[in-house]
Amino acid sequence: MQEQSTTGIVSEIPTCKMSLEELLLHALVMEREAVQRYTQLAKMMEQTGNKKVAKIFAKMSEIEAKHAQQIEDQIGDQPLPFLIPSEYRWRGPESPENADSDRLFHLMTPRQAMSLALECERRAHDFFADVVDDCTDERVREMAAEIAAEEEQHVACVKEWLADL
Repeated sequence: MQEQSTTGIVSEIPTCKMSLEELLLHALVMEREAVQRYTQLAKMMEQTGNKKVAKIFAKMSEIEAKHAQQIEDQIGDQPLPFLIPSEYRWRGPESPENADSDRLFHLMTPRQAMSLALECERRAHDFFADVVDDCTDERVREMAAEIAAEEEQHVACVKEWLADL
């Protein structure tokens, strides 16, 4: 989230001007997309006969759904900004926790599917860690730190499950 000047020198000044409402919106979108993707992966693994990995993805979907609900509870009645897709602060075309749908295929091995999940969880963690590092609003930094810690727990869980395959 660092800004490059016209001289090509990267500025070390924090450049994140994300409001708390924008952070919550980003987090909610990420969690909802993760629920959908993990549900999709669970179904794919179930169809290929890998019930063990299907259960892991179903569990991950449940965890993400709980986090989405927690974020919705935090939002309460406060209005969130409306962002068009280009206004989200992702580094790519999809949210960090969402796997590129082109990388999903029915013949994925369980190891490939879990590695993809690990990559998504790491990107989600990195997104929120960047907000912590670059944002000037202390409330946003605190909330981003909490969410980054949750994502780090997801990374640890996926690593553990991947090691068991």
